Amino acid sequence: MSVAVLITVGAALASNSKAPCSSLPQYWKYGNNYYPAGIENFDYVCEFDHFGTCTYYYDSSTNTYKPCKWGKILWLR
Repeated sequence: MSVAVLITVGAALASNSKAPCSSLPQYWKYGNNYYPAGIENFDYVCEFDHFGTCTYYYDSSTNTYKPCKWGKILWLR
């Protein structure tokens, strides 16, 4: 009985867990538009900045872009 409960709880947690935003495609904002950022550490890096948002991800459940990584985007190429 306790094994069945553990399996049920584990399955519920696994189905409700979201992928971290860093595993999703990243976008950068210019004006009111969002553009694909490319590959981190190849096309860009997120440099430390107190107040800025480096990259965003697209949340399909709300159809909006949400902040993911903080800092300032620095283009490498």
